[in-house]
Amino acid sequence: MIGFKTKYPFISSVFLAMLVCIPLALQGQEKLHYAGPLQVGKYKGEAGYDYKVVGKDTLLDGPFLMERSNLQALLENEDSSFLFSGTFKDHYPNGSWRFQFGEFQSNSQTQVIDYQYRVLVSGTQEEANGTLKEGKPDGAWTYTVNRIKDSELEQVLFKSNIVFENGIPQRSFRIENESGTLVGRFLRNGLAHDEWSLYITDEVEAVESWFFNDGVLEKVQSKENDETKVVQISVNREEQRKTINLDARYINILQLQLPVSDTLNVFETGMPKLLAENAQYYKKIDDILSELGESAFLPEFKVKVAHFPLNAMEKAQLDSIRVHFEKSRTISEFLLNSTQLNILKLSDEEALFLYSVVRAISENFINPIEKVVGYQEQGILEFVRRDQLIRKLWPKGKPSVKIEVGKEADSIGSTRAFVLPNAERFNFDGNTMSSVEQLAQYATFSLDSIQHLLNNKLTKEQRQQELIALEEELIAQSNGLNNLIDSVGSTTTQVNKDALMQIKAIADKSLSRYSAMEEVTSKFDYARELVDCYTQLMALTKAVSVLPAQWEEIQERYQDGVWNPFTATVMNEEVKKRITASYRKVLVPYFLEWAQSDLSCDNADELVLLMQGTYRRMMELREEETSKLERKLRKEQDPKMVMQLFNIQNQVKEN
Repeated sequence: MIGFKTKYPFISSVFLAMLVCIPLALQGQEKLHYAGPLQVGKYKGEAGYDYKVVGKDTLLDGPFLMERSNLQALLENEDSSFLFSGTFKDHYPNGSWRFQFGEFQSNSQTQVIDYQYRVLVSGTQEEANGTLKEGKPDGAWTYTVNRIKDSELEQVLFKSNIVFENGIPQRSFRIENESGTLVGRFLRNGLAHDEWSLYITDEVEAVESWFFNDGVLEKVQSKENDETKVVQISVNREEQRKTINLDARYINILQLQLPVSDTLNVFETGMPKLLAENAQYYKKIDDILSELGESAFLPEFKVKVAHFPLNAMEKAQLDSIRVHFEKSRTISEFLLNSTQLNILKLSDEEALFLYSVVRAISENFINPIEKVVGYQEQGILEFVRRDQLIRKLWPKGKPSVKIEVGKEADSIGSTRAFVLPNAERFNFDGNTMSSVEQLAQYATFSLDSIQHLLNNKLTKEQRQQELIALEEELIAQSNGLNNLIDSVGSTTTQVNKDALMQIKAIADKSLSRYSAMEEVTSKFDYARELVDCYTQLMALTKAVSVLPAQWEEIQERYQDGVWNPFTATVMNEEVKKRITASYRKVLVPYFLEWAQSDLSCDNADELVLLMQGTYRRMMELREEETSKLERKLRKEQDPKMVMQLFNIQNQVKEN
């Protein structure tokens, strides 16, 4: 049995210390009480209830109350209130129960009545009252939905009166809403019986009547504009029958059993709509009770329908149909929603043809097959003759292996056909699950073939479009690089300018090489490489251009105030001269020489990282103890050794 320990671990933790102290022999006998916050599904509120522990299960046993209301929320905007009260016995809802759900707003007006402030509210209130026996409705149950205005009843929006015996609806019932009232009756076993009638306001006669005989629907009669239409339901007493619930599944079964001409609107609205509304309200209660304990609260109105069980072969075929349907749907949705294909078909006749074939397959194969898969999921197929179902899904006949589509660009309206190369192996004859499986397979194999053909076109088209975008980006990068070099070239030193001109030369040479290429694939790959190269060359250009400014910052940082007793003033004096000299005379020339003689697209990023890392390291060394380092730098002229002593390589790797 599922108890609170499984569903609500936080409750167990609240009472863990208490339970440890209770002898195991007494845990199944002594009742405990909880009072505090509780969440049941989407409802959060304050609760109080009795329970007992049996083995590892926490079982509700005794009075239960859970409620929520918030005056502040009501005054500020609106409040969603609720109240659940009743009794549990050994984890089963038992005895009288009451449920209230409110959605209220307030205009903030108050009244003083008997020394108390009263806030007027407007909104809707749902209330259900009745008796439960071991989790099942037993006796009369009433569910009412009222519209409230200024704390007064304005209108009854919905009301349901049903009598149950041990969960089975009995005798007469009545369900009404704003648009109509439904009355009917059951046999003692819960089967629908006799005439069920739907009345609308101000009408004496029923506008819709369903006639049942021991749970079997025999005819449906509807009246509209003084015209009465009767749909006879074919009843073969020799057919195997099965008892099911009168719910949405049953309505779908009726729609599939009847010819298209007899599928009245009454199966979409009218009585089914009112029954569905009633079931929705009862399900709300069942969800709450099932979350708390053991419950079977749903009002199971029973009917009998013809039953045509699926054999093992049909079940295997349905599994195959599902697999092929899911693959077909994935391919068709991808192709039909492809932005590239939708653009390409405007200028490419072959792409337009293949797109039209995909659309035809989606409409004539996939959409009807999707209904077959859906009916299987809903448990409907076993209640419908397979030949009847297939005729219903393909009223104009099943499609052919020859999929013809119109040549939309042709003014005379000629057609063109798509046929799979091995089409002769497929057989769509017969109204059986085997023929549906063949349809599903043909759709999958056809779409596979079409996707392969279109992928070649789309890949070529996509590469061309991407190449155009890359070339536009390259031109923008080239212009940006040249503009930057021109702007700083006239204000920097000659050696810096020489390095910048070499960067420009490498960029121009790479772009010239690209322009001389003819093969699209090679150009596409090289264009992507050039975009990265230009990005690195732009970063290097910026790094070279800021060298003078960085040297000024370094010089300023490596100054220290020294007291001059002769002038009685503090004068700046350069410190750590061997470090700054190594930077200015060894490392900077090394970087610029690299840029002038050894630079390429492959190592430009490495040079940028070294220059940036060296600048950061110079700013750090000012604050470090460097006397030992300075002694080692005394005669060192090798830039790589200087960087090693500065620990620059490690700094670059870390960054």
